[in-house]
Amino acid sequence: MAKARRGRKRPPPTGDPDPGGSAREHWRADGQPKTRFDHQDDANRSSLRLRLEEGADLDPYRCSFCGGWHLGNRQE
Repeated sequence: MAKARRGRKRPPPTGDPDPGGSAREHWRADGQPKTRFDHQDDANRSSLRLRLEEGADLDPYRCSFCGGWHLGNRQE
């Protein structure tokens, strides 16, 4: 039977310096950063295009981690 490990916890996954915190809205589940839009209008246009072309229902939101805009699943 293996001994229980004590000591430091494993570091967060690459690209997610604050799991569960504000940085989470900036990173995808695979550890890559989400696409950043500098302006809300650009994010809105991309959201509309994805909705029309692919049926994706994504909403733009302001990222508190980087200050830009990202697209995320629709919040109801």
